Amino acid sequence: MAERAQQTSQPLVSIGIPTYQRARTIRRAVDSALAQSYANIEVVICDDGSNDATEMLCRDLSAQDTRVRYLRSSTNLGLAANHNRLFTETRGQYVMMLCDDDWLEPTYVERCLRELQAHPDHVLVCGTARYIQEGKQVRSGVAFQLAQPDPAERIRAYLRAVDENGLLYGLMPRTALLAAAPMRNVLGNDWLLVMAILSQGKARTLQDTAILRELDGTSADFAKLTATLGLPRWQARVPHLVLASQVLIDIGWRTPLYRNLALSARARLAMTAAWSTIRWRSLAWHMTMPAFAAIGGRARGGLIWRAYSGLARRLGGGG
Repeated sequence: MAERAQQTSQPLVSIGIPTYQRARTIRRAVDSALAQSYANIEVVICDDGSNDATEMLCRDLSAQDTRVRYLRSSTNLGLAANHNRLFTETRGQYVMMLCDDDWLEPTYVERCLRELQAHPDHVLVCGTARYIQEGKQVRSGVAFQLAQPDPAERIRAYLRAVDENGLLYGLMPRTALLAAAPMRNVLGNDWLLVMAILSQGKARTLQDTAILRELDGTSADFAKLTATLGLPRWQARVPHLVLASQVLIDIGWRTPLYRNLALSARARLAMTAAWSTIRWRSLAWHMTMPAFAAIGGRARGGLIWRAYSGLARRLGGGG
């Protein structure tokens, strides 16, 4: 009885899991959410019309534990729309997203919530992102410490450092998430969402808890991502220019959260943030790689392709 009273006195935390065709990994994600050391949680699964065994597994999980709520779309809405439904369906005072092929260490929610409550000027706290490939950790993600008082400085610092965007999977007040929503069906939509969250407060990464992230998911490369979003294939050839244009549009006039900035400050932020988005070496790789790959497939073209690939690796391109 005392344990139940303590649980209900704690703020409710919602862990949202968008899913599609992930029967192989969805149970691991849900089990890690249910195994959190923090007790008062709900797990909300939004299934975007899966036609594999995902539905059966999720219905079993919700039947086994009342903390699990399973929602299913009869047709595939798309990645962005599925996320947006999930944002509105969560009921907790605090909320976080969890990919259906990722999983959490047991202390993740407890540690992130403790930091948020200890630092009221923060709107986003995440654990370290550890990237897993074939069962082995291959690297850790960026450890963001975005404590700049100026929202514009926070956003620029985030854009200069972001890669796989582990910050998106941190814990935040639900009000901050809803103010930043919706997620748009554009390349870089997760970056845009985090930028809008950061406009509302500071963020930090904790070193003593982690989210484990598979490297072969939807965001593994731009070609896969544009296909998933239903975007033109050419965008995967110049992804950073597309990202920069979306940042410019989002800050410049599309997202209401930036309207509290003076017009000149908003224009300056839009331009400098867009510039911070571009990774020039990676852009050069994406623009030139298809042509060199085609040469490599021809007779006697292998030497040229190997030389190009080696140079790209040395210069830090190819990503």
